[in-house]
Amino acid sequence: MSERHTTDRCSGSLEKKESVFPAQSSVLDESALQQRVVSKYEIGPVESCRFLERGDADIYRVKTRDANYYLKVYRPPNEVAHAESEARFVARLDGAGVPVVRAVRRTDGAYASMVLASEGPRPILLFEEAPPALPNEFSVELMTGLGATIACVHEVADTDDSTYEIPARDLETIEVERTPHIRRFAREEDSEFMASAIEWIRPQLAEIPREAPEWGICHTDLVMSNVRTGTDRLTLFDFGSIARTYRGYELAVAYWSLGHRYRDQREELWEALLRGYASVRTLPAKLEERLPAFHALRELAFLGGNAATLPLRLGTEPFESSFMRDGFNRIRSILEEGAPGTG
Repeated sequence: MSERHTTDRCSGSLEKKESVFPAQSSVLDESALQQRVVSKYEIGPVESCRFLERGDADIYRVKTRDANYYLKVYRPPNEVAHAESEARFVARLDGAGVPVVRAVRRTDGAYASMVLASEGPRPILLFEEAPPALPNEFSVELMTGLGATIACVHEVADTDDSTYEIPARDLETIEVERTPHIRRFAREEDSEFMASAIEWIRPQLAEIPREAPEWGICHTDLVMSNVRTGTDRLTLFDFGSIARTYRGYELAVAYWSLGHRYRDQREELWEALLRGYASVRTLPAKLEERLPAFHALRELAFLGGNAATLPLRLGTEPFESSFMRDGFNRIRSILEEGAPGTG
């Protein structure tokens, strides 16, 4: 019998052997990851590799006798070059004294691995364990420290002459790469509104120079859940959304996050963050004036990113019909509050 054929045990007929059925988002086998991926990293003998959670990436906890590590398996369309650049930039920050959760090197000196899953290539990084999420709230003192830490990230980026495969996140890129995906799930009136929102944002960001100190490598997702607070310092982690963007955008994301977790204290904590940033480097020009435009841009990036990867998540994660509607309502609120003459 040819190796290209197999017997159907029910009918007894011969059929051509089919390739692996495609998946939208597979869950990689723990044992195979331990044997074929984790074994290539510079850590001690591995006791276990266990699936932990799904998110923008799949996370596995890797245990050795002395420490825990976390394997981050990215989804398409993330590329291995981007993952390698993420890890290398984090190593650069660590070398400069910025508190970050470090990636682990492979025995060949690289950071990123790649496996070919049924849905396509999936880059992989292995990280050390982040500090525990302590229950203490962000105080003015801690927020001042966070502002200084963000400024240090930007300072390191501006003095780093390394070459990184890191994308841009500006209005033009989001308009070209993400808004077409939003239109697939948006109502016609929302698509028309999105076009007007882009035209509202455009002149406010057009004059920002694409060079340091106003532009450069940023974390881009510095929400409070990506900051761990210890007794004496803050630690940044999850640089998976690293991009070259406006430095004001970076700070605007932090301001947005404060509004969700510390609404009553947001202005006080925001002023503390700005003081901390300004103690290291000059604040981005016209930051307060441009905050609404940065917030609207973040919402478009968020909606577009979710819409672009939605085919990889349907069937594995819920997608509520209100997701797009709520996003557009948030953008409408931003424009109403931030438009000239409206407050």
